[in-house]
Amino acid sequence: MWRQEYLRELLRPYYLRWIYFRYRPNARPPHFAQCWRYPNAPLGELTSPAANRPGVVFYPMNDWHARFQRTQQLATALSRAGYRCLYLNPNLGRQFEQLRYQSPQHRIGILGEDLYELHVRLPREPVFHHRRLTAAETAIVQEAVAAALDELRMSPVVQLVSFPLWFEAASALRRARSLPLVYDCHDLLQGFGNVALELVAAEERQLPDADLVLFSSERLREHFAAREQMFAGRTLLLRNAVDFEQFSAAPESEAPLSTAVYSGALADWFDTDAVRAAARATPECRISLIGSPETRQVRELASEPNVHLLGEVPYDRLPSLLGQSRVGLIPFKVNELTLATNPIKLYEYFSLGMPVVSSRLPEVEQFRDLVYIAADSAGFAGALHDALREDDPERRLRRKAVAREESWGARATLLSAEFQHLSQGTSQHRTALL
Repeated sequence: MWRQEYLRELLRPYYLRWIYFRYRPNARPPHFAQCWRYPNAPLGELTSPAANRPGVVFYPMNDWHARFQRTQQLATALSRAGYRCLYLNPNLGRQFEQLRYQSPQHRIGILGEDLYELHVRLPREPVFHHRRLTAAETAIVQEAVAAALDELRMSPVVQLVSFPLWFEAASALRRARSLPLVYDCHDLLQGFGNVALELVAAEERQLPDADLVLFSSERLREHFAAREQMFAGRTLLLRNAVDFEQFSAAPESEAPLSTAVYSGALADWFDTDAVRAAARATPECRISLIGSPETRQVRELASEPNVHLLGEVPYDRLPSLLGQSRVGLIPFKVNELTLATNPIKLYEYFSLGMPVVSSRLPEVEQFRDLVYIAADSAGFAGALHDALREDDPERRLRRKAVAREESWGARATLLSAEFQHLSQGTSQHRTALL
């Protein structure tokens, strides 16, 4: 089996570019092209910044140019807080339009002020959630990141790893350059059907080696509680948040009375039964779903006359689109994955003051006086009925007040203090070794 996979990976770069994408151009993920719309240059040829600045390297679970999620938000907030941030593109060569022998160099893109993207080329262009990196691939990543840190004049540097794929490379850099390693545990990996079991196992094994472990929810922290003594207090509950300034700047709109919206992943944990029941019980309510449908069950919701699938939308358009609806929805199946999630969309809805109808999730229930909780799929319709009829300006203001406090800027401030402590500890340790 491993020989078949090895041969498949050897052929994939040629097959994708010469056959698959050529005859099915719409199959090429749009973020493969979007990343090249930013200024970029070969690694080693970028005009270096004029001065050193504290930096953060982000080893992510998702592409910067796909759905804008936690890791991108943290990188943006920390860049605004004075850090120079480097974000790895996780596609490891598949995003390049040319083959490696035609364009062998790693590249650096400029995403914004003090915000950079590193494109590392690996010979076999692995799908990053299918397997761990080999020792040779890890060495390539490590060397590319080290060269980028020097070119971008980042010092001192903290590494923030959000996916176990990168752990060996980040650990090697910690040993070589004494760079602290923070692991951001923001999802229950075993709940994703497309993440290789060897990566799930690697996370369990590697977590205790981090200098600091972040958890996005209390349930996630409880999941690893058996290993808590191995963390020796090196954990921090860092929930998700919202870019409150961006959402609050959206123009006020008088949303029609009977409108509801969902924004996010439309994957197998999305409760289509709940949405269908709500749509049929409230036929006067227009329900908009923002996101790319990933299952047949989600696509079939389009057969309901009052359910509208809007597809993916750029993040900067999201505040105004959400503001065109009266109620925000979080219709999740209740399982181990969703019980451990802290939905970003909750804070985004709150930033607009919207009533929220949600499945019974622990991280949502902490705001139970501001949301409408559905006990099951059948109860979602009744909760939506109640939320559509809410007329309480005081609750609207309280939701906005929560969102103002739960901002990515506030998260960046908290992380900055942790990073300074880690860097000082590393410096002191280095001095003791010398």
